[in-house]
Amino acid sequence: MVQDDHLSPATERDALRALGERLRDCRLRRNVKQREVAKAIGVSLPTYRKLEQGDGTVPTRHLARVLTFFGGIERLADVVPAETERLGQPRLACGRRRARSCRER
Repeated sequence: MVQDDHLSPATERDALRALGERLRDCRLRRNVKQREVAKAIGVSLPTYRKLEQGDGTVPTRHLARVLTFFGGIERLADVVPAETERLGQPRLACGRRRARSCRER
């Protein structure tokens, strides 16, 4: 398992809260009620509220649906950088099998 020093439950909570706040702001700018968004994306009102609260237990497919509703689905893939290696670390050429089959380039 890869251990990363900058990951923490607090960092994750902050990021999810910020995402929820953006969803809320987007909804309010469009003058749409939570119930309307929930119905349009096919989730319950409590589930949609969890999205706006930054609850990390909501399935990713619901986030994708709300992004589609607000017109931002094309940006979903951008949340993961195309180049995920860290600066200063060697790149590994890995197959899809096992991490131990990786070798430094």
